[in-house]
Amino acid sequence: MVKKRVVNNSRLKHRNILRLTRNSYLLGLIGGVITLLVSLYLLWRLSFAGALNLDLLGASVFMHLLIGLLMILSVFLLRKEHHSFSGSVMLLCTSIIGLNFASGLLIGPLFGIIGGILGLSEHEKMIKKHLE
Repeated sequence: MVKKRVVNNSRLKHRNILRLTRNSYLLGLIGGVITLLVSLYLLWRLSFAGALNLDLLGASVFMHLLIGLLMILSVFLLRKEHHSFSGSVMLLCTSIIGLNFASGLLIGPLFGIIGGILGLSEHEKMIKKHLE
């Protein structure tokens, strides 16, 4: 009886965390997907044009890919209770770097910045609920 109550309590707790982080998760995921799709499109176009060398243009495209992948990775960290703070900070940092490189047509990193800020505020709400 006690084990069943503990399991139900942890499921309820996990559902509350998923509900709290839904907005930041969606914004960050949309931003990461936009950034990743734009970088894949650039990679595809440059490879057909034959302009994809290991010079500044090729390195820039791979940097855009890395930023998009890191944004998506940080969004999945955001959904974990013990990693929501680090996921929010990672999303915020990679989005700011992506904004400097103009990845994702600037729309993706802007969504990521908003999602990171929301994630930090939602993490604060989780901390307050734990203290109650």
